[in-house]
Parts: sequence; structure tokens; C-alpha cells
Amino acid sequence: MLILLVVGVIVTALGVIAYLRSHRKTRACINCGAPSRFGFSNHAESAMKDITRVCLNCLKTKLADDYSQFGARALVIEPATNFPCYVFRPRSKWRDQKLGEEVGILLSQMGKTCHHCGADANFLWLTSNGLLENNAEKVLAEGVSSTLVRWGNGPPCSVCARCCVELICKSIERHSLTFLEVCGPRSEDGFVLPMGY
Repeated sequence: MLILLVVGVIVTALGVIAYLRSHRKTRACINCGAPSRFGFSNHAESAMKDITRVCLNCLKTKLADDYSQFGARALVIEPATNFPCYVFRPRSKWRDQKLGEEVGILLSQMGKTCHHCGADANFLWLTSNGLLENNAEKVLAEGVSSTLVRWGNGPPCSVCARCCVELICKSIERHSLTFLEVCGPRSEDGFVLPMGY
């Protein structure tokens, strides 16, 4: 009898947990109240209190502001699945990594006009085919020419801020991505990439 009672309590507890998980409230976008799938911050590795919840439409608006106001240049690697963050990293803090060194070379050789619309370009767009959580460190250590380009991605192409944000958001939509933290470029040359930390 005691065994049946214990089994009953366990089954009931599991049922309550399953119900609560399936009915938990989705966090709302701070701007419009729509369901949120993204955390937005001003810089990578922000404290949780400094990350605001936003929906895809509001994320696109925030990224459009950040990218259009960015006066330096950045390599932007397409968002990829199974990464918790999609953030800007200043090149100066990654000079000891091959990617930091290579970004400087790539940015110095980039075209002046957007490959898509002809506007002034200050971003290099690179697709992320083959980028996985277990090989992301290899991209940082060996650079994109030895990794992403060899994994079937074409060479980076010059894009303007508007086209870059469009490419980012289309990729997020196409793959139904969710990120705990997203931040746009700030202040100096660098790169934007999917990563975990």
C-alpha cells in the first residue's frame, strides 16, 4: 500500500511539473509585449539585469540603429544554430587569436560599396555553413580562411548596415533561432559571431 502511495505521489508530481512547463508564461518583449525570443544588450557578456527581452521585430529595429550608427568596420558571421549568443567583439581584445589578426587584414581589403544595393559598406558578411558549437574555438584560433571558407562558405562580401541587418534577421527567421544575448557593433573594428561563454 505504501509503495502505491509513493508511486502515486511521484506520478502526480511529474504531471504537475509537465503541466507547469508546458504552460509557463513566455517572457514578453519590453517594447511591444509580443513573445520574446531574444535578449538584447549594449555589449557582450552583460549582466542579466542589463539584458532586455525583445521580439524579432524589435530586435531588428535595435540592430538597425546600432549598425547604422557604427562608424568603424566589422566582419559579420551569419547567425548559426545551437549558440546562446550572437555578439560583437572588438578586434583589439582578440589580437592574440588568429581571427583577430585576420579580421584586420580582411577589413583593410574590403570593397567600399554594398554587394547588394551599392550603398557605402562597412561590414563584411560571411555565411556560417559548418559552424558548430564543437568547432567554434577552431574559427577563433585558425581564422575564417582556414575554417569557414574551406567548409563551403564563399569569401566575405561587403555590405551596408541596412543589408547586413536584413541578412542577419533573415537567417534568424529561416532557422528559427533564439539567443540569450544579442548585441550590435560598438566603437571600433571587430567582428560579430555566434558564440557561447
